[in-house]
Amino acid sequence: MRKLFLFLTAIVSFSSCSRYYVSTLESSNTIKNEATGEFKFENDTLAITYNFHGVNAPISIELYNKLNEPLYVNWQKSALIKGDRATSYSGKQITFNAELSGSSLGGFELINGLETTDYDAKISGAATLPEEISFIPPRSRITKIPLKLAQIDYKAISDTLYQRSYIPLAGQPGVWGKEASFNSQNSPLNFKSYLTLYTQKENKQQNFSLRQDFYISNLVKTGANPKVMTVMERKPGNIFYYSETTGYGKAMNGVGIGALAAGAAAADLSLNKNEKKGN
Repeated sequence: MRKLFLFLTAIVSFSSCSRYYVSTLESSNTIKNEATGEFKFENDTLAITYNFHGVNAPISIELYNKLNEPLYVNWQKSALIKGDRATSYSGKQITFNAELSGSSLGGFELINGLETTDYDAKISGAATLPEEISFIPPRSRITKIPLKLAQIDYKAISDTLYQRSYIPLAGQPGVWGKEASFNSQNSPLNFKSYLTLYTQKENKQQNFSLRQDFYISNLVKTGANPKVMTVMERKPGNIFYYSETTGYGKAMNGVGIGALAAGAAAADLSLNKNEKKGN
């Protein structure tokens, strides 16, 4: 029975071979809170806090209205900008369902007339319902996660940029991985967050815009799950990660698991025979 358990354990282990890319962000024009890793911009009108923690960098934007009057965010005119490509922060999907019923005329005649056919059909799908404006009451805050950063082509980063690095893990021995450091000029990812806001007085709209710049300053490539890394314990707002199944993991998921399963069955059969002989 112990052999069978070991085989099954191996199956689970081999089926979860992943490579992780853990990215650290910096900003050239926004202050980072060293305790939380969040980025904060502040003036007399509002305070904006950015948090990117999680898988594929969900962009969490918190806006606090310091005014004694309402503040509005125009998401249609706000965007994430990578290079020369802008992706609007506006838009969300809604699902819809519809049912159709009725009758149709057949294509041939019967004694009493044309044949009729009853039918029923269902339609389902998704439509985009734009969320163009957010209202922020005086002395209040809202949080919006409009999108995630698109997948980054980590494989395009040359291996010569990495150095061997020790990665501390929480509650267990650390592991060795690869680490690369960048500045705003040679970073594999630079992007901007552009926000359009306005106040309204006597039906007159006063617009203004803000832009925050970000870039990847550090990248760790490892087989260790980021969730157990010491650096991730406090869920820092400037660190996100992406995972992919390695070629080895894919092979084991296909051929390897089948072989291990067969081995497990053989081990179990052998164990049963030995037990019978003993009896």
